Amino acid sequence: MNRRLPVYLLIDCSESMIGGGIEAVRAGISAMLSKLRVDPHALDTVHLSVITFDAEARVAVPMTPLLDFQEPHLSIRPGTALGAALTLLANRIQTEVRKTSQDTKGDYRPLVLLLTDGQPGDDWRAPLSRIGAQVRPRPANIYSIGCGTDVDYSVLQSITDVVLRMEDMGPESFGKLFIWLTASVSSASQGVGETNDGKIKLEKLPDNVEAVTGKAAPLEDGPPRQAFLRARCATKRFPYLMRYRFDTMVGCYQPVKAHRLSEEDAQAASKGHLPDIPSQLLNGAPACPWCENPGAGSCGNCGTIFCSSPYAMTAETKCPGCGNMLKRNHRADSGEGFNVRQSGG
Repeated sequence: MNRRLPVYLLIDCSESMIGGGIEAVRAGISAMLSKLRVDPHALDTVHLSVITFDAEARVAVPMTPLLDFQEPHLSIRPGTALGAALTLLANRIQTEVRKTSQDTKGDYRPLVLLLTDGQPGDDWRAPLSRIGAQVRPRPANIYSIGCGTDVDYSVLQSITDVVLRMEDMGPESFGKLFIWLTASVSSASQGVGETNDGKIKLEKLPDNVEAVTGKAAPLEDGPPRQAFLRARCATKRFPYLMRYRFDTMVGCYQPVKAHRLSEEDAQAASKGHLPDIPSQLLNGAPACPWCENPGAGSCGNCGTIFCSSPYAMTAETKCPGCGNMLKRNHRADSGEGFNVRQSGG
């Protein structure tokens, strides 16, 4: 029986990955499979698994030989349960990775590639006793890649001593990242048995990725750096997600962009509930991606957020959530504000 190189991809599928980020990850996994399947060393040794995490962690694909691997469907959902993902990873390594015995050699030490673009929303410290950077012997070679500008690198450094930064989350940038990941997995499949300590030598980093070498400071306390609101188009009733970023200069959230959602993604609800956010902290709304309405409102009956036009003369709007006819609240227009249901991020 051949010794296997187990490779785990831990992929952040939280709402902050919506848009180009998650699409680029999907394309990257597809390109990685195509490249590795023509590499005889990889075909002989690499077994691949995908674990995704949002409000919870789940095994999207169990440990599978490259030829049999089926690309997972990656859905965007609220939440960033990094701790749950690490716990699940530790459990899967314990059950899936073959141990060395008196008669046979076990699998090579697993290679874990963690991609995340935000701050964890659960207890990530608990799994460190099983898989953290200070654990000896290490159960796996873990490489953390922080994507974007809202990553708490002090958290990632607590998990592993190999932490990388990729601030640009455009498709081209992710493309370079997955080319590097593919080359590193391919290289690992060829040289994994050459070192006594089980460490894997990665390929040279692409120009858009850098190693985080100094001790990273935790992110400053304060309001979350991003806020997300789930809404529906008042005209077509289709769902979408509004992204905001906190502006420390003015003390409120500025609209960034709105992204279309599928009905499947729209039905995914966060475990727990973030507190409502006062509308006074939201400086307007990004345009609806379905009909381009430039404003937004909230139903006082069911809490549904929906697009609206501040220039519309009609006094009533039909809520795309509950169907009630709503009258414009002039107290809200006067600046008194109202509370808005926040999603999990």
